[in-house]
Amino acid sequence: MLEYLSERGKKWVRTLPPLVKAHFDNFYNMYDKETNPKGLVNMGTAESHLVNKEVCDLLRKSADHMDLTGYNIHYNKFEGSDEFRTAIADHWQKIIFGEDSEVVLGKENVATCAGCTVALETLATLLAEPGDAFLIPAPYYSSFVDDINERAGVIAVGVPCDETLSRDAFEEAYEKVTKEGTRVRAILFSAPNNPIGTVYKEEAIRGLLEFAIEHDLEVISDEIYAQTVFDPEASFVSTMKLAPESYRHRVHITSSFAKDFVLSGFRTGMCFSFNPNIIQGFASITYYSSVSSHTQSLLTAMLKEPELAGIMELSRQRLAKAYQIFSRGLKELDIPMMKAQAGIFVMADFSAYLEKQEFAAEQILWDKIYHELMINISPGQLFGCDRPGWFRACYAFDEDTVEEACRRLATLKR
Repeated sequence: MLEYLSERGKKWVRTLPPLVKAHFDNFYNMYDKETNPKGLVNMGTAESHLVNKEVCDLLRKSADHMDLTGYNIHYNKFEGSDEFRTAIADHWQKIIFGEDSEVVLGKENVATCAGCTVALETLATLLAEPGDAFLIPAPYYSSFVDDINERAGVIAVGVPCDETLSRDAFEEAYEKVTKEGTRVRAILFSAPNNPIGTVYKEEAIRGLLEFAIEHDLEVISDEIYAQTVFDPEASFVSTMKLAPESYRHRVHITSSFAKDFVLSGFRTGMCFSFNPNIIQGFASITYYSSVSSHTQSLLTAMLKEPELAGIMELSRQRLAKAYQIFSRGLKELDIPMMKAQAGIFVMADFSAYLEKQEFAAEQILWDKIYHELMINISPGQLFGCDRPGWFRACYAFDEDTVEEACRRLATLKR
């Protein structure tokens, strides 16, 4: 019956990407030590399961405290109610600028939407034309490509570089893209980095900002893991805080309740911007993807709960423990990995297990790990890795689940 659909409609009648399909194919077959010991250990989906009980208990309390009147169950501003955006601004003020900063976030700098994916797509739509390009330091979050390209039509250009965000690498990429006739409109990056878990130093971000200013580019900093820094030697600093006052309106922050708050199913993301036209643009576009009034009311109450800070600290402590267990397990198997400081994942080098050093062999290895070991991890090619064999693994599970993943990986033959 495909012939009854439009040409653009036919494009969407397709199977899910392999990693997403792997998740949902086993949605009711996940590993549990007691009830399903042979189930899938899903290290391919970026979700934390470390404080599920604590967050659910907090939400129950927040539900009792939330303001619920006729005002809360009818239409509200599509970019988010005044109360919700004010609560968000108050919370993220501490993260982006600091409580004592002269620069203050207000509700006028906040727009909410149905997930960080929507926030990124909306920024791509507002800042670029189809066919324009965003430069993205690689390895990068794999879904950046879909977020900005699938409907907004913006091209993702990976810039291979390390945690220094090499100025030379960006200059080379910019020159190459512009010589090909493509206009570069922005830099997009995740800070802390997904998939590596690096917390960028101030000098690296300042260098990126200087490059953007010199080339008249917008900057989008996806800071969705800003509150999940578990390395005591690492210190997160927001890109917006480092931006010169004269360029602050060209720097836009995206975030969400999905990762740091363990609320991916709530589908609530946001954008912070000092360009009022960006916020107004969100207000118009998110007519199609706004957050429900009930969710806004519940999250507003949650942000005001005094227990929230303690739960997020507990999450970081448990994440550090899970990271320790998984990194030790990989070391015992002689599987190299990049050091992580934040986020809920590591990049590990499985190249010794490849039949050939090529990306086709990487896909074969993923299939083997998935079907034989019942572990879902993510191939590095999706993240713009420049050589095969890297895999991203999300380890934000209880200690037993992480240890089970290590036991299964120990059976993998080289």
